[in-house]
Amino acid sequence: MESNTISLKNNKKVLTLHSTLVILGIIFVSFNLRAPITSIGPIISLIKGEYLLNNSMAGFITTLPLVAFAVFSPFVSKISHKFGHGLTMFGGLLLIVAGELIRSYTGCFGLFLGTALMGIGIAIGNVLLPSVIKHKFSNNVGIITSVYTTSMCIFAAIGAGVSVPLTTTFGLTWRNSLGIWIILTLITAVVWLPQLRKTEGFSNNDDLATQAQLKGKSIWKSPLAWWVTLFMGTQSLLFYSLVAWLPSIIESKGMSGEFAGSMALLFQLVGLPATLIIPIIADKFKHQKLIASIISAIYLIGMVLLLFAGSEVSIIVSLVFVGLGMGGSISLSIVFISLRTPHAKKAAELSGMAQSAGYLLAALGPLLIGFLFDLTKSWEIPIIIFILAVLLLIYFGIQAGRDEVTHH
Repeated sequence: MESNTISLKNNKKVLTLHSTLVILGIIFVSFNLRAPITSIGPIISLIKGEYLLNNSMAGFITTLPLVAFAVFSPFVSKISHKFGHGLTMFGGLLLIVAGELIRSYTGCFGLFLGTALMGIGIAIGNVLLPSVIKHKFSNNVGIITSVYTTSMCIFAAIGAGVSVPLTTTFGLTWRNSLGIWIILTLITAVVWLPQLRKTEGFSNNDDLATQAQLKGKSIWKSPLAWWVTLFMGTQSLLFYSLVAWLPSIIESKGMSGEFAGSMALLFQLVGLPATLIIPIIADKFKHQKLIASIISAIYLIGMVLLLFAGSEVSIIVSLVFVGLGMGGSISLSIVFISLRTPHAKKAAELSGMAQSAGYLLAALGPLLIGFLFDLTKSWEIPIIIFILAVLLLIYFGIQAGRDEVTHH
């Protein structure tokens, strides 16, 4: 009896240590999913100057990772099912390291090649983390998703915020300013090493029967999966369009470039509380229709205020609402992947689908908005497009928020 008690205690200690290492791995991987992308925008003028790039080519650098997400995401689930999530994620981290090295240190062609490789590596992390959370923490999806999305968004803001100081205050070249993220990715690879002990897939004994029933059914035929995908895609389109064009929109209202830059940072930072709280709240309810409606309504208020804003104060107020809506919708779109699927393997499939189609929309967004501005010479039409997109986000959120799981 005593030996059984000791054995149970030891098992609990091993389980706690294992869970801690997995959570630590999730946090460090999330650090790498946006910062290498957001860090390039503030110093793009230095890169353009060295390589004599035009605006279209420079814009393609920031769009290329999104294209990589869209193209590669559907394949991640199958790769992970074959090699296990531990090894697949580790391979993704190595791709990010290789991409960062090639992007910074191998010339103009390497700039684009490295960015594409980095995008493929990040796509693996994007797709796998929601399914790892579903697999390892099925009873705490909201809390762990909250930790993951908040960590990702914090480092997205840090990535955007440190690039210029690294080149001006610390005197680094743009190459070393971008290359510094290699250190973080290498540390992450070391932190992830304990997950390589098993070539563990997502097939638990508990859900083998369910998987047998679902075998052969394509996630792409599920109406519910499409609602989740449309919600993911619409919020991604809004986010990346605002990242690309918000400073220009603010400057068009007669504000200084410094104010516009600080507002671009505010827009990301103010969303962090919503990114942190929304997954935890969403996980406590059977359906998330009301939550999706409230988040989108806050987003809508901010967009309408931005349309009419003409002073610094009114712009700040509008961006507080926009930032909260943005942060909440990002984290809700990710938690939908876990909540709308019966098990981790299906979560990986839905994650691949939602992020493939979703990031395809996101890649088109900045290009479409830029085209509309060139056509109309006004930022009012693009903001109206944003308002219409948020109205669609409300509808998609209500549909994706139903108390169901996909049966495909």
